[in-house]
Amino acid sequence: MPVDTSTTGAPMCAQDDRTDPAGGAELGTGSTGRDRLQRRTVRTLALTQTVAGVGVATGFGVATLLAADLAGSPELVGLELTASTLGSAAAAAVLAAVAHQHGRRRALMSGYLVGAVGALVCVAAALSSSFWLFVLGMVLYGSAQVAGLQARFAAGDLATEKDRGRAVSFVLWASTIGSITGPNLSGAAAAVDRALDMPDLSGNFLFALVGFLTAVGMIGIWLRPDPLLHSRQGLRPSGERTEPRRLAPLSTYAAPDARLSLVALSTSHLVMVSLMAMTMLHISHSGMSMGWVGFAFSLHLAGMSGFSPVFGRLADRIGRPTTLVVGLLLSLTSFLTLGTSPATVSWGSALGLFLLGLGWSCVMVTGSVLLSESVTAEHRLLAQGGSDTLMLLCGALGSACSGVVVGHYGFPALTVAAAVTVLPALLLALSSVRSSRRSGDGEGAAVEGPAA
Repeated sequence: MPVDTSTTGAPMCAQDDRTDPAGGAELGTGSTGRDRLQRRTVRTLALTQTVAGVGVATGFGVATLLAADLAGSPELVGLELTASTLGSAAAAAVLAAVAHQHGRRRALMSGYLVGAVGALVCVAAALSSSFWLFVLGMVLYGSAQVAGLQARFAAGDLATEKDRGRAVSFVLWASTIGSITGPNLSGAAAAVDRALDMPDLSGNFLFALVGFLTAVGMIGIWLRPDPLLHSRQGLRPSGERTEPRRLAPLSTYAAPDARLSLVALSTSHLVMVSLMAMTMLHISHSGMSMGWVGFAFSLHLAGMSGFSPVFGRLADRIGRPTTLVVGLLLSLTSFLTLGTSPATVSWGSALGLFLLGLGWSCVMVTGSVLLSESVTAEHRLLAQGGSDTLMLLCGALGSACSGVVVGHYGFPALTVAAAVTVLPALLLALSSVRSSRRSGDGEGAAVEGPAA
């Protein structure tokens, strides 16, 4: 089998990344082969999301508690969250560059391997009672979260425009299982701590380590041929080299729908993180039992991922900009519900959290698909990484500023600020819907180059 350098500029084994490992025959010579490969790719990514999602949720669920134990000072605890968020944002750009050069398999495996190293460092930090070593571990740990985010884009590499929304949303939905299962493994992790005579909470990171390494194995064995490299076949002349870049140029977002998706994803994540954290704090101080607080949070998680396939089908059926309008209106409704609910666990606050998750899910699914379809094939990977980087940074900004707003002006003021924040995205989405109706094409996405 000849060595292929046309996509990456470096020797790669064609059988590893472009052919069916079962028989070594080239796939994708016809629509049937491409469809078969797409179905297998989506199944693999969904299973990987489930396993790796357990690891991500297991570690992040106790990170703040372990940081508090190691820091010895409440003022230092916030540094762990800030450092891990900044590490995730940097990893988003780096993993996008790896995918751009070498394909999805290497990027996803790299993300989970770095996350596994981070889990080991966190265990070492717990054993040595070192807070700063734990901060380093969480910086690395965030790479696994980013790999999970980029898996949704991988689901769309071989999809057609008619079913890309369903593919992306299904992979996002699969993460629900991990998000629910991970925090419920705390009891088993505590038993591991006692059996191995390890510090409390460190066993959670051993579980995460197993989850990440399992995900690496699944991707290495089953994600073949590489969906991204396979989708690029025939798009570049043989021998053409890809210039290494880590960020897409600003001109990449010149298309109106590229700007719309970037603004919608960033602002939606910012307000979701802000309100999620402050709402939980708001209602937990009401004297209600933690069982009721946990119930409200479970509804929020259900809204975030449980209904993503519905939004994927909706985006495929009525168009991306129109579905974005639906998601942003759901978010605005959640702000109104939360802002007018009493400072206690009530059906109003529970409903508000549920709607907040629904709005984020709708925008996440639709914005991800729209971004992929609105930029050139040459810059698609880097645009996706840039979008995730900006989204994660906005989340960090939201978590940092929300406490200040609530402390000085009260919780209702935060909901008003959230509404003002998402208005630009809503106006852009409405403008895109009007433009698509005037043009009569039924869709506002400006697709340049072949969809991948």
